[in-house]
Amino acid sequence: MLAREATRTSGPLVVLGGLSIFSPLIEGGTTHLPVLIIRLVLLSALTVWVIVSMKSGGLAVYRSRLYLPMAVFLGWAVLSVFWSPYTAVSVQWLLSLFSYAVMLVLGLHLVASASQVRRLVLVILGLGLFEAVVGSYQFIWLRGQSRVTGTFFNPNFFAAYEAAILAVVFGMLCFWSPLVRWKKLILWLMAGMMGLAFLFAQSRGALLALVVATAFIGLARFGRRFLVVLLLGLLAGAAIPNPLQHRTMTIMAEEPYGYSTSVRMNIWKSSLERVLDHPWGVGLGVYQYSSFRYRFPIEGELVQYRKRAESAHNEYLQIAVELGLPGLVIFLVGMGFLGREIWEALQGELEPWERGMLMGLTGGSFGMFTHAAVDSVWHEPTLVLLIVLFVGMILVLKRLRAGEPPTIMIPFPYHPARVVLVGVLAILSALLVIRPAAAWYAFAEGQRELAAGRPDQARDRYAWAARIDPGTSAYHDATALAEVSLYRQSGERRRLQGAISEEQIGLELNPLDGRLANRLGELCVLLAEHTDTDVRQKQALLEQAAAYYEQAIQLDPYSPFNYVELGRLRLAQGRLGEAQAWFRQAIGYEPNFLPARVHLIELSLKAGKKADAALEYAEILKIKKRYQGDIQGGTLIAFDRQFLDVDHEYLKRLLASANAS
Repeated sequence: MLAREATRTSGPLVVLGGLSIFSPLIEGGTTHLPVLIIRLVLLSALTVWVIVSMKSGGLAVYRSRLYLPMAVFLGWAVLSVFWSPYTAVSVQWLLSLFSYAVMLVLGLHLVASASQVRRLVLVILGLGLFEAVVGSYQFIWLRGQSRVTGTFFNPNFFAAYEAAILAVVFGMLCFWSPLVRWKKLILWLMAGMMGLAFLFAQSRGALLALVVATAFIGLARFGRRFLVVLLLGLLAGAAIPNPLQHRTMTIMAEEPYGYSTSVRMNIWKSSLERVLDHPWGVGLGVYQYSSFRYRFPIEGELVQYRKRAESAHNEYLQIAVELGLPGLVIFLVGMGFLGREIWEALQGELEPWERGMLMGLTGGSFGMFTHAAVDSVWHEPTLVLLIVLFVGMILVLKRLRAGEPPTIMIPFPYHPARVVLVGVLAILSALLVIRPAAAWYAFAEGQRELAAGRPDQARDRYAWAARIDPGTSAYHDATALAEVSLYRQSGERRRLQGAISEEQIGLELNPLDGRLANRLGELCVLLAEHTDTDVRQKQALLEQAAAYYEQAIQLDPYSPFNYVELGRLRLAQGRLGEAQAWFRQAIGYEPNFLPARVHLIELSLKAGKKADAALEYAEILKIKKRYQGDIQGGTLIAFDRQFLDVDHEYLKRLLASANAS
């Protein structure tokens, strides 16, 4: 009996607490092995819970308003996979959504007492303190660390994590009135350490989250006068030099793309355009691939359409883009149901420590929901698991104070056949979870082989990855690149044909990625160059290449490379008017793409238009002068150098020869 009670007591702490401790160690946010471990732990815990519940005659499910919107949202997400243009990535995101739902269900049903809630909160507070210590060490002792990340890969995610846990500490300090002095001192020290690390992270979005969280808690405890204190605190933070204030003042100059307000507004505008174009959604997880057609210029930059927003930097807009307006409405309705649950929980008879934790957990949740409106915080599994755990503990505290909790009994008595059925379903689910991780590790091994100069072994590893997870276009693309490397070594024409076949599969799997169409065009041109005997076959390959370049232009209309490659192809075919039109479209989007201007000079001279050629050459010199400092300073990356890399001596000789004649 004692052993059984000990198991009940430690079970939630082992599963939920263990996941809380493990999840911040995810390197890179979505590294496959940690995510695989988290999913398998959740699946195992759910399986064990179901089998144990069967022994009592069925599944006793605690009632909650959240079940209906959660089920409808997941159902809509499942439906979206059927019209998603890239099924593999949608399935992966669907697995993530189901794992978060399982986490909430386990939190509601494994945590059975107030003491378990307290222990889980202590685990979370300990993690917040640990991250604060790591972050402070990074900022104070590690040179070159301008912003701290703790164990996270992104300082904004680190700051969001600290802000949420700071809210819990603040709630406990405000409402746990009979708190023992030494406990209160420990909480103040923790708040100080986490607050300092929060400043070192220098995240404006997390600051907004913390302000919302503390405002909610402070207003509930002290009334409107707390807003005056909060405002004075913000004014002091803006006036007194500190890392967050420094970054806020200098961010426009230091990071013109990623974090300026105007660029963020452009990303949101782009997202709204996608919602209007696709009100039913582009497909779960497909936002980044739909970005090719929705680039926007950054005036004054060398590469105006350099970046494409791979996330909306607003999770609500991201939901609207991927799952359409119905998906967003369902999610917002679910948030409304959660608000109702929280309101009822706060109206109950609570112990001071319970009210303090409940207010802290609620404030932290509100803060994270607010932060999600200005950043992609829900792309970090750790933060999603944290908010799910917060919501789960809020609902548990409400249930514990509601007396006899209302339950729904689902008849599912114990029987060996049913146990086997549950086990088979668990194994199939585990295989579905393991497959992408196994494929990725085969792919990673191929990357190492290719870097070591062994393209044949790399090709085999990529092929294995494609066999394990045939729906992922990246594995077919990698196989094609390995085939091209083998072609360059052996000169075997079949290698190029194999590469074209793999790229065609990749483009069929992901018809939104213009880079795949561009590579197909390049491969067809390369194959045509090595088809000397059959003229008709060569012309057919060149026309096929042109078709792929045109498809790449439709998919990614702002990239100058597709226009220039198609222009060069038409130029080689003697179709000068078409070639000139493609070159002009390239500089229409990217005026600083000098290779296109070089081709225009050549065409102008062929047509006898020396003045036009001179104007283009003068423009090249002006652009080169504008970015001379970057060229000499060596600050340009390889991608930038492609825009400015032209042969001046060749142009001088070309113009001199034209003038002499």
